[in-house]
Amino acid sequence: MSLLIDIGNTRVKIGYADADGIRQPHHTIALTHAELSQLPLWLKQHGLRPDYAFAISVSAPALSEQLHLLLHQQGCRVHWLDATTACNLLHNDYEYPERLGADRWLALIGVLALHKKEALRPIVHASFGTATTVDTIMPASTTQSARFVGGLILPGPKLMYDSLALNTAKLGNGIGTIAPFPTNTRAAISSGIAAAQAGAVLRQWQLAAQYQQGTPLLVCSGGGWELIQEEIYQAYSQQLRLANLDDDPVIWQPTPVLDGLAYMATQNLLTD
Repeated sequence: MSLLIDIGNTRVKIGYADADGIRQPHHTIALTHAELSQLPLWLKQHGLRPDYAFAISVSAPALSEQLHLLLHQQGCRVHWLDATTACNLLHNDYEYPERLGADRWLALIGVLALHKKEALRPIVHASFGTATTVDTIMPASTTQSARFVGGLILPGPKLMYDSLALNTAKLGNGIGTIAPFPTNTRAAISSGIAAAQAGAVLRQWQLAAQYQQGTPLLVCSGGGWELIQEEIYQAYSQQLRLANLDDDPVIWQPTPVLDGLAYMATQNLLTD
């Protein structure tokens, strides 16, 4: 049994997996950074006594140190992973792997682990968090494993809203209706942000389709999803119609980083 921990920019997501990497949804929680001290209570409430935790962090080192101390008091060792951690499912083509966010790498592993049946075609993973990332996996060939070939980083939906609120005198903050031709400021802002996010996703999807001559699978995740999901659905459906392709669902995967950690927990990474 392994504890799985994803320390993000705003929240700490925590899960639990058995020896086969199988997760139970009710053993998942998201805490703010300030709430991390509640972790021992959560473990006790669920009767969980992990010996090991597999973790990644893209936040301040002090938070990792706090986690380490909390788990040490529980008799649980922490094994930290990053984008240089090798995975038998996926090769990292990033120019400098050590500079790739650990969350992006583990999320891609989690996406690939959950969608192995789709691994014969490209996979585009769009994560809408503090930042939006749109990453592409090219399928395995007879000579090599699947490859992460790179991706985009742009401000996430909420960060776009906050930027307009902080840096313009009259626009302020607030979410409006997404519309084809917005006729009020709130709708114009929301529609513009949704269009920008969807445009980045479709750009990478189209490039993956052209490169591989196949229909990429589109997988989405992240806390900003609800702000732009309808735009993504509509834009993606339109793209498929224009390309004369069959309907293909957008896949929602709530916790790809935890899924990636669950897979890696089965890979004998521990040295003792």
